[in-house]
Amino acid sequence: IRVALVPGLNPTSHGTMTTTKEQITASSPPFSAFVSSAPEQRNNAPVVLTPPSPDAVKDAAAAASWVRENRTEIDAALSDAGAVLFRGFPFASIDDFDTFVRGFDGWNDLSYDRSMSFAVRKRCSERICTTNEGKSGGLVFHHEQAQTPLWWPSKVFFCCLVPSKPGDGGATGLASSADVYQKLKARHPEFIRKCEEEGVRYTVYAGPMQDTSKGAGRSWKSFFHSETKEECEAKMRAGGWDWEWGVGPDGSDMSDEFLKCTTPVLDAVKIAPGTDKKCFFNQLIATTANALEFSKVGVDGGGFDPSTDVPTQEGVDACVQFADGTSIPLDILLDAKKMCEDIAIDVQWQKGDVALVCNYLMMHARRPWVGEAGTRQVVASLIEEPDCTSFGKPLTAL
Repeated sequence: IRVALVPGLNPTSHGTMTTTKEQITASSPPFSAFVSSAPEQRNNAPVVLTPPSPDAVKDAAAAASWVRENRTEIDAALSDAGAVLFRGFPFASIDDFDTFVRGFDGWNDLSYDRSMSFAVRKRCSERICTTNEGKSGGLVFHHEQAQTPLWWPSKVFFCCLVPSKPGDGGATGLASSADVYQKLKARHPEFIRKCEEEGVRYTVYAGPMQDTSKGAGRSWKSFFHSETKEECEAKMRAGGWDWEWGVGPDGSDMSDEFLKCTTPVLDAVKIAPGTDKKCFFNQLIATTANALEFSKVGVDGGGFDPSTDVPTQEGVDACVQFADGTSIPLDILLDAKKMCEDIAIDVQWQKGDVALVCNYLMMHARRPWVGEAGTRQVVASLIEEPDCTSFGKPLTAL
């Protein structure tokens, strides 16, 4: 059976897409996969694809070939829905996932080694890395690396190799940043005006060693790919950063190996490439968690839950401000956080699932997980954004 990707498919009252014989017959153009129903879907997102038959895609290499044959339709689904969930494909290992990702010809890898993610990750293969290794990382909705002045990914793949046990949690939430933008514009128009006209600057606090107890615990040596303070300063100077050594988030004295640095001005709203959709593209919501983490610098684990605990306005000011130096109101960030939760779609992982997420159109968040180490394994692959700009100007590579 060959079915169309999106036309003719309608959400039920529960947000689950279904197909009927009449819909399949009417669908055009043809597409060699089932568009399946799944509890994850709401308003056709994510589009869920499964092989047309059990024997149609026998291994990862065949899956990569299938991608090449159906690439136009997959790309259209991603642009329309913001996320595609591949379910029922034969992915059981890092190598299988790597092979599948390579089937998307023309999408260049953004390796963790080259990226400027605040998260602590481990490299699994040339194109695959772990998701956030920090205990509190990823629990609040965010765009991958949107707070960095270059090398954010245009798209992110996630692959579930080991799903969590029933009752342990660990789903991945998705929230439409285009919808969040529209809701914020209606409710907080002055805030959105400043986001669009002023932009924002983020402040990072980092020691010389990785801190895996935190979601934003990457060291400055790893973040800036530098071994010495002099090399790090040269890169920050070229990229338009401001910095101080030995200063903590509350102005406290730290060792002279501890770095406080502030990004150049970055967009807080972007138009998703290839669309006309404005997106709330930033890390402002996630900064409510970073503010809690940075307030616990030097304390293993931090002793807080970023999904429920609330920082102070002063804590937020220490992590991000509008480009003119004014505060970003905490109450609006908390309202935006609630908006994400209200519209969230939770991907309940099954073994071998791969989710392809447009990093502009969708924010993502790891749901709380209480399982033992090794009982949930979700890995990632990042796709390079070839045109990293702020207010239309290219950003300087470090």
